[in-house]
Amino acid sequence: MKTRVVVSGAGVISPIGGGLPEFTNALFAGTSGFGVSSFLENAIVAGEVRDFQPQQWLGTKGIRTLDRSSRLLCVATHLALENSNILQAGEQGDPDIGLVCGTLFGSVHSITAFDWSGLVDGTSYVNPMEFPNTVINSPAGQAAIKYRLGGVNSTICAGLCSGLYAIQYAAESLRFGRAKTVLAGGVEELCEETIRGFQQMGLHAGSNESLPFDPSSGGMIPGEGSSLLVLETSESAAARDVAPIMEIAGFGSCHSAGAMGEYQLLGGSATAAIEEALQDARVTAAEIDCIVASASGNRPGDVMEERALRNVFNGRLKDIPVCAPKAALGETMGASGAFAALIAGLSLQAQLMPPTAGFRAANSNLKLSSQPQPFKGNYALVNAFSCDGNNAALVVKRWH
Repeated sequence: MKTRVVVSGAGVISPIGGGLPEFTNALFAGTSGFGVSSFLENAIVAGEVRDFQPQQWLGTKGIRTLDRSSRLLCVATHLALENSNILQAGEQGDPDIGLVCGTLFGSVHSITAFDWSGLVDGTSYVNPMEFPNTVINSPAGQAAIKYRLGGVNSTICAGLCSGLYAIQYAAESLRFGRAKTVLAGGVEELCEETIRGFQQMGLHAGSNESLPFDPSSGGMIPGEGSSLLVLETSESAAARDVAPIMEIAGFGSCHSAGAMGEYQLLGGSATAAIEEALQDARVTAAEIDCIVASASGNRPGDVMEERALRNVFNGRLKDIPVCAPKAALGETMGASGAFAALIAGLSLQAQLMPPTAGFRAANSNLKLSSQPQPFKGNYALVNAFSCDGNNAALVVKRWH
């Protein structure tokens, strides 16, 4: 029998709020995290963590050399440890707590600035204190150092699926006995480089809203933040007398070897990922009660996901509540799957599907809504589909 892995806490910092209570309230209120970015002089809209002051959570010691990605992940780590009570008061770290982080670009601004300094000023003038921030696993390493987490420490880069892959990697580490507790999720930062990249690729919506699954959508809006789930076995949670948020029930993935930057519009690989997740969770499509979608407003990706959902759920799809959180958070890239998984757990707890910001009823064939949607059920499907061919799906179960 497969070891049961549960989520016993979470830490989150996002464009709509920091900390689980603030994030949850804003999520169910339909709050949008979009505004004019502070990273560019021209008025470009992004899902930015506004007025980000990590000192309120981290203090001032040891954060001067941390870049934005590391600070975001350290805040999420702090909040996750605090929310789960996994460390007792006064404890300084734990050799059995691990951290698995998913990311697409990592500390891309630090990497660019370091390389640019070497090219323009010469290698003799490069600041060696900035070098640790140039490796893609720097945020996970820095968070583990700051909080003295001595367990498994890994960084997973799998496009927009990175956050879900990180959760699965952590769950398997627990099932194989390689860890006792793992913080798993993702982080992604916004900076001038990422925003300009979205613009030059023609992916930015060019407006102040993102409209997932909407034929009139002009594209996606980039976002940032970090979401971490605290994973442990059900036996461990029971021993600590903790009521879990949810259970990790099943995972599926399938890669489509197409051209980089293109979605497989027929949705064959995305369909296969969902079906594998259902099989791993030992449930049927008829038992899925709500869906947290990967859709971002990028039309090819949205079309592919809708076709995959229809392939799996057929006519029943019109009756399943769907939420597309990237309408509020933006495309948080490697962290998006982790945000979606957290939202699925919160939805199952509340038996309420969060609204999809900016949703227009006339433009969708799915059961999205601009208002929260009540439902009754135990299972949620979480999707993460990427234009690099990665497709992942996670089934989570309401904890009884």
